[in-house]
Amino acid sequence: MESPDITTVIATLEQAAQGNAEAAYHLGLIYANGDGVALDYVRAVACLRQAIAAGHGGAMRVLAMLHAAGYGVAQDNSETRRLLVAGAEAGDLEAQFAAGAMFHFGHHGAEPDTRAMLRWYQAAAEQGHPKAQFALGKLMAAGERVQQNDEAAFQWLTLAILHGSEPAKKELAMLTARLDAATLEGFKQRMASRFAAH
Repeated sequence: MESPDITTVIATLEQAAQGNAEAAYHLGLIYANGDGVALDYVRAVACLRQAIAAGHGGAMRVLAMLHAAGYGVAQDNSETRRLLVAGAEAGDLEAQFAAGAMFHFGHHGAEPDTRAMLRWYQAAAEQGHPKAQFALGKLMAAGERVQQNDEAAFQWLTLAILHGSEPAKKELAMLTARLDAATLEGFKQRMASRFAAH
């Protein structure tokens, strides 16, 4: 079966977007990225706002990034921060990671906030986000802004690797190089038993 052309897809999404947050979100992405159409940030923003009105976390994250860059809307760090946190609270995985990074590094004019950083990194990491898992593992291995915890670092870095993180491989190698064999074996056994229990 032949796949529909972009004009048909857009027409279908335009029709579905009336009252459908997911369709409005995808339409916003098409215009924001210029996927088969001319870039149109103004239309992208209108579609994303329609999705946000229905509580769509992904649309909040994308509109936050448009505010960060000033594409289709005024560049506005406070609106970027507000939308990223709202998207994270709405359960958007990428918004949770982005909010963690924002509070980690002070992006978008945010004050570094260890508690908020850990909250959002943890939320994303627990759902399998490899970058969040890597960030937590690296922080815990170094004892940077958190208490050093080699076992938790080992777990998060291992999970990050399982989810495809290349940087986690180097970090885990550095961590395990400083552990004795008995400690490392204990970490592995406890991690295996925790996962066997789930």
